[in-house]
Amino acid sequence: MGRHDIEQQDRRKLILMLVIVLVGALVAGVAWFTVDRLRDPAQATCANPVVLNVVAAPDIAPVVDKVASGLNPNDVNTCYRVEMVVNDSAVVADQLAAPRPVNPPAVWVADSSVWLRRAKEKGAAQVPDSGSSIASSPVVMALAEPAAKARSWPEKQLNWADVIGVGGQDLNVGMVDPSVDAVGVSALIAVRQVTALSSDPAANNVAVLRKLSPNAASGSSELFAKTGTTASGPPITAFPTSERALLDNNAKRKDEQLVAVYPEPASPSLDYPYAVLPSSEPVAVAAAKFRTAMLSQSVGEALATNGLRFPDGRVAGTPPTDNRTIVRQLRPVAAPGTAQLDQVLNTWAGISKASRIQAVLDVSGSMNGVIPGSGKTRMQVTLEASEGGIRLMNPRTKLGIWVFSAELDGDKDYKEVLPVLPLNESLPQGALEKLRAIKATPTGRTGLYDTALAAYTSARQNWEPGRLNLVLILTDGKNDDDGRGVNRESLLAELGKMQDPNRPLPIVFIGFGPDVDVNELNAISKATGGQAFNTADPTKINEIFFAALSRFIAGRP
Repeated sequence: MGRHDIEQQDRRKLILMLVIVLVGALVAGVAWFTVDRLRDPAQATCANPVVLNVVAAPDIAPVVDKVASGLNPNDVNTCYRVEMVVNDSAVVADQLAAPRPVNPPAVWVADSSVWLRRAKEKGAAQVPDSGSSIASSPVVMALAEPAAKARSWPEKQLNWADVIGVGGQDLNVGMVDPSVDAVGVSALIAVRQVTALSSDPAANNVAVLRKLSPNAASGSSELFAKTGTTASGPPITAFPTSERALLDNNAKRKDEQLVAVYPEPASPSLDYPYAVLPSSEPVAVAAAKFRTAMLSQSVGEALATNGLRFPDGRVAGTPPTDNRTIVRQLRPVAAPGTAQLDQVLNTWAGISKASRIQAVLDVSGSMNGVIPGSGKTRMQVTLEASEGGIRLMNPRTKLGIWVFSAELDGDKDYKEVLPVLPLNESLPQGALEKLRAIKATPTGRTGLYDTALAAYTSARQNWEPGRLNLVLILTDGKNDDDGRGVNRESLLAELGKMQDPNRPLPIVFIGFGPDVDVNELNAISKATGGQAFNTADPTKINEIFFAALSRFIAGRP
């Protein structure tokens, strides 16, 4: 091989090495450029962010919104955006327990785990038993500052006994309805703990609850409006509320300052559970990411702005400079279990007379009979007694009305006239007009057994903690359905299967007239822990109607 060939070969090797170096540099440059773009959030994008639907309680909604607004949905590490709806926890619990919930959220942030349990109790199987607490707020007794100073505050640390015990006799104490507000549930537990230390715990617990019940309100906001010199009527001087709500009041109403009195031992706090409901995998991933964001320490500023604590009870941000609240860490107490929840709510229902009544009125042909000496039909006196009873009920009582005969609605012996609604909602919507418009059928028979079973099944499925639940049936006859449907033995057996001692649901009969089978009504009512009230004289229906209502609504079956 000549020198010329060697030199030519060396030149080709040199060129090849230069090409390799240039290609390597180019590849490295491209790789660096690609990595650099991935590292630069401004350049990284998510083409189609997942939508995460969240329903939040009003207290926590500003915090949820603050965290959500700080997200970048186009960041490949995020790739989701939050759409939030604000709604009361009690309302959401009812919506999720409906047979076919409309547009259920992927995430529900209630103000208390109480509502998760209430929703599940009502049939919302998709709601989890618990959720990650993303904030907390102790439940306190808000005491007007002048009243606190009269009790040696701030030199003395006050407790609930100073407010609801003998030392609080001069106070006009309010109460939050525990059937619609978790603050009320915590207050019931606090009262029971305070009275448990007395010589007669049961009697003293009832005495305190009777003192609180006349001033019961649907929520703390209603009670705030009744405090101070601007209140209409005697001002409320103390009432249970959350620490968050008290701080908000003191920031907005400088002339009506309230002192937070903490229960000892502590009662359940508002724990704001982050509950994830069943959804698609991409949405579930987004829900998990957002939960991580809500639990980060950077949320502290948003919590502090809204008067909330960290989930572990530490005060977020800079503690308040005054001494109307406690600024040390107050470790939260868990929400009550189902058994304890039912117990305290049933006690309150017996005191406050907050009820859920499924009323069922006989409209069979015999109800057209005229009562001798009165000039009125049995139907007329029944409706008059019913209207009088409604006017005596607590406005928070929930009432629904069915009528029954035989084959009244197709093959069914019964028909709904008014769905179960609070009286303060149904009366403005013409409930009394619908009641007055009820007519007896010309020749209808009495389908008592099928109707009693259907009404009881419906009431059992919709049983509500915090209320006295009962089925009230008014009739002037006995079952007369030509052998159709269930017989007495089957009815009693089915009723027996549905009994739950922790969730009482009595059937109360109002039987009137000579055609009533007293033994029949007694057997059915006793199978449910109820009672039958009977009179052969239809003109006495008013008397037995009111006697039955007062006995059962007052919690004395």
